[in-house]
Amino acid sequence: MRIQHYHIYQGKDAQCIQVFLPVDALTLEEADRQLQYYSDALKEKITKKWKILPNLQLPEAYNIITLPYKILQ
Repeated sequence: MRIQHYHIYQGKDAQCIQVFLPVDALTLEEADRQLQYYSDALKEKITKKWKILPNLQLPEAYNIITLPYKILQ
């Protein structure tokens, strides 16, 4: 897994960060597939909680990204 371009922002809480991965246009299904791959890789490495959006397992009303508070990187 090679992620070369990303943006990290502070979330609402000090414990919350938001990582944005810029990509070319993807279908929702392709985005979900790629994000599940990243999520599975995170499960092997860390014990913290996270969520990945968009997520086809969630109702549309829960696929909402909050605005970041400040740039961390």
